[in-house]
Amino acid sequence: MLAGFGAVAAGAALFMASAPTAGRAAAFWHPLRTLAEARAPVRLSVDRVTVRRGDSITVTVEAPAASRATLWTRGPGEPWRAASLPLDSTGRAIRRLGPIEADLFLRASSGGRRSVERRVKVAVPAFVAALELTAHYPAYLVRTDEPLLAGLDTILVPEGTVILTSGAASVPLAAVAWQGKGGSGVSRLAVTGQRFSGRLPVAVSGTWRLDVATADGSPLEGEAPQLALRVVPDSAPVVTVPVPGRDTTLPLSLRQPLVIDVRDDHGLSRLQVTSWRVSRTGKVGEAVRESLDVTGLGDRAIVQGELDVARRGLLPGDTLRLRAEAWDNAPAPHVGRSAEIALRLPSLEELRAALRTATQGLVEAADSIADSQRDLGERTGDLAQQRSRDETTGARRPPGAQSGSLPFQATERAQAVAREQEALEQRVQELSKAVEEIARAAKAAGIDDTAFQARLREVQEMLQRAVTPELEQRLRELQEALAKLDPEAARQALQRLAEAQQQLKAELERSRELFRRAATEGALASLAADAEDLKRRQAEWNGTDARRPDSAAAARERALAERADSLAHGIEQVGKDLGPKLGSETLAAPQQAAHRAQAAMQRATESAGRSDAAGAQQAGEEAEQQLAELPDALRARRDSLAGAWRQETLDALDRALAETAALAEREQQVAESLRRGDGSPTTRSRQASVEEGTAAVERQIREAAGKHALVSPQLEGALGFAQRQMAAAREQLEQGEPNTSEAAALAEQAVDALNATALALARSRGQVAGAQSGSGFAEAVELLARMARDQQGLNGQARGLLPMMGLSGRAVLEQLRALAARQRALAQQLERLQAEAGSAAAGALAQEARELAHQLEAGRLDQQTIQRQERLYRRLLDAGRTLSGSEPDEKTERTSRPATGDSVHLPALLKPGATGAGPRLRYPTWEELSGLTPEQRRLVLEYFRRLNAPEPR
Repeated sequence: MLAGFGAVAAGAALFMASAPTAGRAAAFWHPLRTLAEARAPVRLSVDRVTVRRGDSITVTVEAPAASRATLWTRGPGEPWRAASLPLDSTGRAIRRLGPIEADLFLRASSGGRRSVERRVKVAVPAFVAALELTAHYPAYLVRTDEPLLAGLDTILVPEGTVILTSGAASVPLAAVAWQGKGGSGVSRLAVTGQRFSGRLPVAVSGTWRLDVATADGSPLEGEAPQLALRVVPDSAPVVTVPVPGRDTTLPLSLRQPLVIDVRDDHGLSRLQVTSWRVSRTGKVGEAVRESLDVTGLGDRAIVQGELDVARRGLLPGDTLRLRAEAWDNAPAPHVGRSAEIALRLPSLEELRAALRTATQGLVEAADSIADSQRDLGERTGDLAQQRSRDETTGARRPPGAQSGSLPFQATERAQAVAREQEALEQRVQELSKAVEEIARAAKAAGIDDTAFQARLREVQEMLQRAVTPELEQRLRELQEALAKLDPEAARQALQRLAEAQQQLKAELERSRELFRRAATEGALASLAADAEDLKRRQAEWNGTDARRPDSAAAARERALAERADSLAHGIEQVGKDLGPKLGSETLAAPQQAAHRAQAAMQRATESAGRSDAAGAQQAGEEAEQQLAELPDALRARRDSLAGAWRQETLDALDRALAETAALAEREQQVAESLRRGDGSPTTRSRQASVEEGTAAVERQIREAAGKHALVSPQLEGALGFAQRQMAAAREQLEQGEPNTSEAAALAEQAVDALNATALALARSRGQVAGAQSGSGFAEAVELLARMARDQQGLNGQARGLLPMMGLSGRAVLEQLRALAARQRALAQQLERLQAEAGSAAAGALAQEARELAHQLEAGRLDQQTIQRQERLYRRLLDAGRTLSGSEPDEKTERTSRPATGDSVHLPALLKPGATGAGPRLRYPTWEELSGLTPEQRRLVLEYFRRLNAPEPR
């Protein structure tokens, strides 16, 4: 049948091709065409198969030979929904569907025909679903991580911050990166599927955009995340030097105090002071760096230090420039520098003038301290006597006061006394340090005069001896009694403190005259140096400028005339300090010579201004002639003053010795009368007369002790004992029933004390007369230096025996006894020094040496004993340190020589062969020591010095 139908169709086609007219063909084949279309399938087409959520699609349904079709739609997991579509004449219908929120399945049907099923997918939008930003700060900031929010707001971050980035997108990703605007660079992030993570190091300020590339190439929805970052750089430390704060001159001690104020925004790691020398000719020396400790000081520090330039080889007129440098604790440290400060070393003339002023200031300070101590001692004694009177008379206590407790007013007065005493002790110590600085400054100024230096050492030793351990102990006892509110203990402490204050007052009063004499000797020595330098400058002017006079030569001569005028005024001031008698007798001629030299210089200035070579030469030579003998004259006046002062002390000792001997003889007569039982008013009158004479002798000895260091202060103690015995004997005679036997015994004791005083006076006179230094103190200090060397030898032998202490043997004990004998001999020398010179320091050293001798004699040698010996050695060395080197000969003419090697100064301890034949161990070099503090360098050098020291014989 199908074959027949096909044949019929083929025939119809041939007929149509040969038909004469189209209308007749169409009418003839209409039933056949309708049948074919009725069997054609239904077609369903859509304009897009993938859409975004919310989009619409266009659906086309074609059903030939049909007037209506059905459009079936459903979502995922939903039932089919039908919609009838009218078809046009061609069997086609177009329908718009949307908005589409999910995948959509479609098909069409018409009658029994059905189209294929279509699926329209809804694509997921590409966007950043999650974004976490964390600021990771540098470790040195010690700051926890903080979250950040992307946006257009500017975020401040410290330099070195890293932005930790992590997030996810809604679609698989191909690449993610932070893109900086303006050429800031690209920082790529790691991508895994839809997630990304990485780091964004922030070095410069700018805006960063997160570029996201999806795997399918779809664009990102919305605006890309952005970060607007402003990098705050870590600032360098800010360093200032408030002290000295500006360009100035170096102090007399050549030690410049420093106060450095340094601060940083986060923290400090290092601080150093860099200084270098600039010579008068403009040559710049090598920089020296000294580190200061700022460990643990945080971000702000005010550091105090001291720049010691005594060994920097500076010459007068040179400049030392310095600056402070600080580093922060950043990974790449920033350095901050202070402004440069210039410290100028004054000229020799300026140094000597400042030295005279400072020495005079010491005299005034000593007077002030002595007056304050006298006033404080009187108030302390009054307070102690008031406490005694209150207890004796039973003074009524204020209402509410407890029995056995100190009244509030008395406590406040006693505490005020204690505070003032502590302040006075501090002033005495500061005065002692000032004297030491004056001595160093005198050497720096070219006044290396042995007599002047010895006088300063005398003053310093007196000040050190003034503040005794006993005074400090009495002060502590008073403070403890006041803390306990114990009236009896406070009364006793006040009495003992008043007695200790009397000793301090006596020492201060003794030092007053020595201060004045030291100031006078120092002034004369500095004036002599000024005169010598002025003479040399005048000779140079005569040889050069006087031959070619002009305005410049006149200006230079005018400056010399001004110096001559200052010299004359300085001599006049010394004359006023000496008083009308000594000043007019000793300094009149030098003062007139200085004035005549000044007048001649003025005439030379006028002649040079007129270009008068002959007149300038004549006046200049006259000025030089007037100055020729002036330095020697001033030194001769100083020597004559020293001799006159020594003779004054000898005369006072002679008078005291004669009067003491006469008083001893008179007291012996009183004692003999009392032994015979004579207690008459005549005997009592004679006893009172001897007692008054003893008080007068005591005043003479006190005055002599204040003028010479070898006059022992113990002389006053011996006379005091004699006075107390005389007063006790007189009291025995003034009783209702006189006890002549007891009075005779007391009088004989007074005779013995007077005889001992006379013997001590004779010994002191011999020491004063034989002292080469004019004061006698230098010999005592030199003896201490020799004993320090002996103690060092003992220490070396004791250290050698220490490893053998575990062995038992007679030989070891014999060596210990030999050491003990030498230690005891050293103690006896110290006791003799104490007895002869009245040195309280020597007494304490003698006690320590004797205790060490007992230790060694008992066979007890351990590490603690060795340490005690070392301490004794250091104390002895400290006492004799001022004479450890050789003294220059006063009679040898001092000559100058030109500087060599730019005056590079190498410390003696660093020179090869410093210990004799050469050090066994090499000393550290300056480069090796430069990283240490000054105190650490001193300890290291002392350690190597001891290692290289020769073994004691």
